[in-house]
Amino acid sequence: MFADLGRKQLALATESASAMFRGSEAMRKIQQAAAHQASERHQAAEQKLHGDCTPADLMSIQSALLRDDMQEAAQYWQQLAAAALQTQFEMMGCVNRALSDGGSEGGLGQVFGAWQNAVSRSLNGTNGGTT
Repeated sequence: MFADLGRKQLALATESASAMFRGSEAMRKIQQAAAHQASERHQAAEQKLHGDCTPADLMSIQSALLRDDMQEAAQYWQQLAAAALQTQFEMMGCVNRALSDGGSEGGLGQVFGAWQNAVSRSLNGTNGGTT
C-alpha cells in the first residue's frame, strides 16, 4: 500500500499544478482581452477629443467612456471569478481522483485511512488490536 505512495503524491502534485497553470493561462487571456478592449475604447475617445468638441460633446465622450469602462470592469471580474472557480473545480477533481484511485488496491484514500487508523490507535493506547 505504501510502496506507491511517492508516485501517487507526485502524480497528484503534477496534475494539480497542471490544472493551476491552465487556470493561470485562462486568467491571463481574460486580462489580455480586457486590456485590448479598454485600449481600443480609449483610443477611439482620444481621436474624438482631438477633433472639434463642444462642451456637450466632451460630457458625452466622458460619460460614455465611464459607462463602458464600468460595464467592462464588471464583465472582467465576472470572467475572472468564473475562471478561478473552474480552476478550483479542476484541482478538487485531481484530489478526488487521487483519493478514490485504485479502489481496494491502495489509492491515496486507503493510504490516508491506514495512516489515520495508525495514529488514532497510538493516541488511544492500542497497537493494532492488541493492548
